[in-house]
Parts: sequence; C-alpha cells; structure tokens
Amino acid sequence: MEESRAMKRVYLSTPNVTCNDGSPAGFYLRRSHGSQRWIVFLEGGWYCYDHQSCLTRWQRLRHLMTSHHWPETRSAGGILSVNPEENQFWWNANHVLVPYCTSDSWSGTRVEPDEESQFSFMGAAVVRQVVEDLLPLGLQNASLLLLAGSSAGGTGVMLNLDPIAGLLHMGYGLTHITVRGVSDSGWFLDRAPYSQDGHSLAPLDAVKKGIRLWQGQVPLECQACYPSEPWRCYFGYRAYPTLSSPLFVFQWLFDEAQMTADNVGAPVTKQQWDYIHQMGDSLRSSFHNVSAVFAPSCISHSVLTKKDWQSIKIDEISLPQALRCWEMSHPHQNGTLLRDAPLALKVARNMVRSGRVATEAPPSRRRKANGSNRGKKKKETRARLRRASASCSHHLIERCSWPQCNHSCPRLTNPFTGQEMDFIELLKSFGLDMMSVANALGIDIHTLNNMDHEELLNLLTQRA
Repeated sequence: MEESRAMKRVYLSTPNVTCNDGSPAGFYLRRSHGSQRWIVFLEGGWYCYDHQSCLTRWQRLRHLMTSHHWPETRSAGGILSVNPEENQFWWNANHVLVPYCTSDSWSGTRVEPDEESQFSFMGAAVVRQVVEDLLPLGLQNASLLLLAGSSAGGTGVMLNLDPIAGLLHMGYGLTHITVRGVSDSGWFLDRAPYSQDGHSLAPLDAVKKGIRLWQGQVPLECQACYPSEPWRCYFGYRAYPTLSSPLFVFQWLFDEAQMTADNVGAPVTKQQWDYIHQMGDSLRSSFHNVSAVFAPSCISHSVLTKKDWQSIKIDEISLPQALRCWEMSHPHQNGTLLRDAPLALKVARNMVRSGRVATEAPPSRRRKANGSNRGKKKKETRARLRRASASCSHHLIERCSWPQCNHSCPRLTNPFTGQEMDFIELLKSFGLDMMSVANALGIDIHTLNNMDHEELLNLLTQRA
C-alpha cells in the first residue's frame, strides 16, 4: 500500500530557483483529495559556511547540494506515513517532502553563485516557491498548512514560518488557511563549545560566516531585535519570542547534533558528561517561554519521520498525541494551553475516536438498555471526555535531568564497542560512585548492580 502511494517528484515551475549546483529544486507530493490539511516537510542535513566547508560538503555529501540523482518517487515514515497505525492523526493529510539541497538552513537568497565556491544558496526562495507551486495543486483550498522540518529543516521552519504565513494571508489573501510550524531538533544553542579542534567552527561563528555567504534571510521581527547581529535569529530561543505564527518545538534535551557542534565527542569521561549535563540544563532553561514543547531527556537527534516516532513518551503522552492536542488548540496564540471548554471537548472526542480513551467501561454484566441506563451512559461518557480533555497536553518537558532517564529513549551504544550500553555502565561513565548511589537509594551495592533497569529508572526519576 505504502509503495503504491509513494510521493511523486515535482520540479519547481521557476527554473532559476535551484540547488547549490544550479540543478532544479523541487518537492515530492502525495495528494489526499479528501483532506484540507497539508504538511510541508523540510529535510535536514546541516550546512556549509565558507569555501572550504562547502567544497568538503560537495566531495562528501553531494546529494545534499544537487538534484541530479533524485528518484521519481520517495516514501517516508512518521508524520509523512500513510499507515494509520504508524501515523494515527495525519496519515490521510496531503504530504509534501522538500529535499534539502541548498546547504543554508533554508535561509539563503543568493541567486548568483559565490565567486569563490561557484555555489548559489536559495533555501528561502525554494520554500516560498514550493508553497506557490502547491497553491494550484490544492493548497489554496486548505484549512491548515503545517510547515515542519527536522534538524536544519527545523531551523528552517522557524526562519520561514512567518514569511510563509504573510505570503498566504497578505500576499494571496488566503486568510482561511491556518499556518503552523513544527520544529524537530532544530533548536540549537549558541554556547561555548567543549573544545576547539581547529577544523570546525562553533555554531555561532559558523552561522556568522554563513549568513553572509548565503545572503541569509531572517524574519523581519527578529531582525528588528538584532539589527547588527541577524545571525542570532538562527537560534531558536532568540527567534521564538518574535514569531507571530504558532510553533511546536520538539527537542531532545541531549541532542547529538548539538553535542557534535560543541565538539564534545562521544561521551565516555566524567568531564564530557558534566558538559552534556549542563547542555541539558541550558536547553531546559531555554524553553521557559515556550508553551508548545516536547523535550525528552534522551541522547538522540530528530524524530518526525522515523517509523517509531510514536514510541517516545513523556508522562505516558506520546509525541503524536501532544502534537494533535496542540493542532486542535487556539490557532492565533503561540502555544497557549487549552482553556476553551468546547475546544477541549473536541480534542477529547478525537482522542476517544482514536482509541486512546475508551468511551465505555467494560460492563460487569449485560444490562437492559432502558432510558435510565442511557442517561447514565451519557453522563459517564461526558465524564470520560472531561478526563481526556484534562489530560490533553502540549507542554511536556522531562523533569528528570539524567541523560537517558526516559524509559522510551532510543537505545544508546558504547562508541568504542558499538554495543548497547547497560544503564549501570552509563551511570558509571557519568563518574558516579555507585556505592554512594546505592546508599542514597537505601539499598546494597549487590542489589543495585542486579536491579532491573525499569525498577532502577523508577527509583532515580522519583528522586530527580
């Protein structure tokens, strides 16, 4: 079924909006004629910022700079899957996958190639042209445009969300289209790196160079806040307060790309873990004004198009459930919690239909359906709906500060052996004295070393 419904390649109608090497940019589209919801997904893949880094990228990652070898069709998992079991809430939406071939975090406007590297950088122009080309294909009749992206695509969402909303609402007068953004693993910090290796720049320095090379475009409101430092707008915690359109942020608290950018390397020493722990604290603090957020305490990177994306949970709420809750919230406020009772009831009914909440408790015995019982069942259903609406949340930040303390984290492997790390081994790599841990938990060291992982996690997270 999924292969027969693969997304089909479409090149942009404007030939001068291109990939780095001048080859035509484009997108992959799967129409769902019964749906007015559209998901436009921006792929990730980091960036290059000067002649040498772009030349190295061309030699090693050429597929991220050209469209010459794009296949005719593509499939994707997660939020772009057509499988209802994998993608419960958006399997039947219109799906658009935009391959990343501009190396500029989707921000560039450089049409003429750079003299030294001979590359153009047109990420922002690609996003705009994709949206314009989709209008006659059905987007003009949409009720919702969800602009989503992972990694550099997640950063691209934050940079393009308000411009695209302005294009549709003011440029085309399509005010009936609600425009929202979902940034996955694109919320980077401009903090000092763990070490300088002499071969790569810290994220802040790289973006400062890159924005000149790309002729990078940032949202006007953010640029007004940083008129002499527009590169600040590439960092989520600085750009977010300036956005007008609703944004949902997914971010691993211990993001592997952030760790790589900070030159912290594969964590095996106490010093590395201390730095990573501080990174998690800094990320958690950066969400203080973000009310639509899902931030698990895990070491990983990106999630939206992974087949197991619904397995990650915080407080027993999955990422798709939190996203759906946010999608149904008030469209004109950036991530406000559900306070409108009828709207909350609508979300609850959706959860009931999806199977998350049972509409009826299993009866202990069959009872005759009379008027009294029908009235009682209605009251029970309303009560269950109220409980469902109360549990609907789109603001979930892991309370536990331990890396990998979430039961649903992707498995971590030892960087030297490639084998899955035992949780006790992970704790030891933090530099912890396991005897002190045992004493703090009120158990002996033998019991600690042989304790079931789930039980140990429960003990640690209860004390976090």
